[in-house]
Amino acid sequence: MHRMDRFLNFIRYIGDEYLGNIFKITEFTMILLYYITFMVFFAQNMIPTELYTIIGQIQGFLALYAAYRFRFFGFAIVVSFEVVQAAFIVSRLIYEPNLSLVAGVVSKILTIISMIIVALLSNKQELQKRDLRRLAITDDLTDVYNQRYFNASIFNELEKSKKKRKSLGLILIDVDNFKKYNDIYGHEMGDEVLKSTASLIKVAAGSENLVFRYGGDEFAVLLPNSDQFNTTRVADNIRREFESQRHFCYTDGIGSQISLSMGISQYPDLATNRDELMNQADMALYHSKNLGKNKIHFYQDVISRIRKGISKDHQHLIGVFKTLLSTISAKDTYTLGHSERVSTYAVMLGEALNLGLNEISILQYAGLLHDIGKIEIPKTVLNKSSSLTCEEFELVKMHPVYSANILESLADIDQLVDFVKHHHEKYNGTGYPSGLYGSHISLGARILCIADSFDAMISERPYCSAMSADEALEELERCAGQHFDPELVEIFSSIMKAKV
Repeated sequence: MHRMDRFLNFIRYIGDEYLGNIFKITEFTMILLYYITFMVFFAQNMIPTELYTIIGQIQGFLALYAAYRFRFFGFAIVVSFEVVQAAFIVSRLIYEPNLSLVAGVVSKILTIISMIIVALLSNKQELQKRDLRRLAITDDLTDVYNQRYFNASIFNELEKSKKKRKSLGLILIDVDNFKKYNDIYGHEMGDEVLKSTASLIKVAAGSENLVFRYGGDEFAVLLPNSDQFNTTRVADNIRREFESQRHFCYTDGIGSQISLSMGISQYPDLATNRDELMNQADMALYHSKNLGKNKIHFYQDVISRIRKGISKDHQHLIGVFKTLLSTISAKDTYTLGHSERVSTYAVMLGEALNLGLNEISILQYAGLLHDIGKIEIPKTVLNKSSSLTCEEFELVKMHPVYSANILESLADIDQLVDFVKHHHEKYNGTGYPSGLYGSHISLGARILCIADSFDAMISERPYCSAMSADEALEELERCAGQHFDPELVEIFSSIMKAKV
């Protein structure tokens, strides 16, 4: 059985290496048929001696063509025919010497020598082409595939998965605290971390999966025909291998904080297209980094999460939530991801306050829907990279009111509209839209204000660079008592610092 496996592997290698498509297979078959037919006629003495020169020229051309097109494989097959023919000619030459047969033998020898030269040159040319192709799709530093090839590969793999009705897993990986490490120890040591990490991921991911450098300190792994269980298993394997072999990092100071955060999604169970697959894995990675780092987070469909915890009285709202969230997604994918994260932070804070299940559910809904009113704001204003004009800012300030108006039909959920409408109120009364202050702002709105502000600060937006989680927490603490409820800020900071 072992020999059979090796034989089958050899056949597959020949097919992949030399006969890569139907046209090459057809070419090689035609050459082979010609030689077999000629050998049969030659063995039966059915070819007149005066035709040897013409036939020899045809065979010489085909021999060189085979050596060029099929390299060493073509040479090995055709040269066997040439040697057999040369032996036949020599045997005839012994019994009936003539100049034509001598010329035939010399022609065969020259053909074989020429085939060797052509096969060597053709093989060298093929290796050079492969080197150029490899350089075009490989990251110079880490020697894994580059981002450009990732963009082509994810499209191709999705098309294959759709046609074959197979699954496709995606893992996005971020090196935690890499920027700090790079700043402290220098770019040379930072590059060593990236190279070693890439090599480790490549081995741990397995040869059947594709590894890419997706950004500065981000990597991506595409897993063809991989279900959720297998994708998570590969991610776990990558993290375990990194933890056990991270000797390439300095073990003191910031070096001890180098780890991997991962976000995972999968087609078709969670995502239906490329954009969804990318956005979901990206959101899952966001959760991994902001909820403690050195974690693996599988994207969870927000509707599925709500369906698990929603009370019987609210079951009829599932369809409404799906419609509203799809509307947000169509308008702005950042807003959807931001809303999901705000919902998570709000629930975390609600649980720390020991709120009831019903109150926590309302916080979850409010976090998801707090920015639904932005569908009324033009994209040119939402994504503007420069400062807003006074008129544009006044328009943006209306989005909590727009959100509340949209959600008025859900007024049977106590406090939902209130939480959403007042999540931009400030503790000192300088917020909007109503200028409420202190305890006059509902607890849910105060919670949303902190969750919303924290996620906004750590997010990369067109008009503002992202802060680190530590910097965002410092900003919350600095503004406690002014913009934010100081007691809630203290609780939220302790939760996040424990995770980070």
